[in-house]
Amino acid sequence: MAKPRCYLCLSAALLFYSAWLFAQDAPAPAAVAAPAADTAALAKAAQNPVASMISVPLQNNSNFHVGAYRRTQDIFNIQPVVPKRLSEGVMLITRVVQPIVWQPYTTQDTGGEVGFGDMNPTFFFCQRSLGS
Repeated sequence: MAKPRCYLCLSAALLFYSAWLFAQDAPAPAAVAAPAADTAALAKAAQNPVASMISVPLQNNSNFHVGAYRRTQDIFNIQPVVPKRLSEGVMLITRVVQPIVWQPYTTQDTGGEVGFGDMNPTFFFCQRSLGS
């Protein structure tokens, strides 16, 4: 049971590391402002869905009373959002939902399986108008 968990942790770390490498951009000149301005800019960027900011939302869903023994199934979703500037006015925003599923055996009162669910990638192209 230790080997699958080790591979699961290694795979998750590789996913995060590759997303981090893909999204490296040169910092904007305005990002070197005063600390109070940085905090306000970060708060504003966090509310903007097309900001040049990587976010990794995590979500856990528990489904209760699964099977004859009324066990609990867990689905942990890792949902990194990685923007990449393609040109001055065009960005590619990649969002991947990768579930990690704990599925209990429905015919036994102990044990179960853990593994990756179906990966759901989504790609958005965003174009900013430069003149308006």
